[in-house]
This record gives sequence, C-alpha cells and structure tokens, in this order.
Amino acid sequence: MGKLKVNHGTYPVHTRVDGELKSYGWCLSNGIKIGPIPLWDKDYGKWTVEITMSGKRHVDPHRYIRETVMQKVYEYCDYYYNKYKKDGE
Repeated sequence: MGKLKVNHGTYPVHTRVDGELKSYGWCLSNGIKIGPIPLWDKDYGKWTVEITMSGKRHVDPHRYIRETVMQKVYEYCDYYYNKYKKDGE
C-alpha cells in the first residue's frame, strides 16, 4: 500500500516540538507572524515564507519545498527572537 499524497496548500507539519518552539511562540505573542505560504500558478508545489510585523507584510523571495519550508520559518523565528527579546525572557 502506498503513501497518501498530501494536497498542495495543506499546512506543513511542525518539525520542532515543545521547548524547541520557544522562538515561534515568542514571535506570535509579540505580534510577529511568520508562516509558510503555498504558491500557485508557475510555482505550483513550492512554498515561501511570509512575515508580518507592525502591520507590514514581507515575503521571502526564495522558493522552498513543503518538506523544508518549516525549517526556514524557524530560522526567521530564531532571528527575530534573538534580535528583539528582552533580557530575562
């Protein structure tokens, strides 16, 4: 029996768990939204990362596959967490 095909656009599975999601949770709690966005048309099957902060939307110009896009999301979360967290958080 084969593996079921996942429909394009289905949110990718988190590849980090519990304590490894600290920066992800911190970003959400501090109004920094970072998430994977499925692409369509000529880039069908690819993903990008969207960052919304202070009402401004930024889109990563790179393209990722479903299996690796969450790693990039976490890289961005780690970056903003390390850049903006206050001592003691």
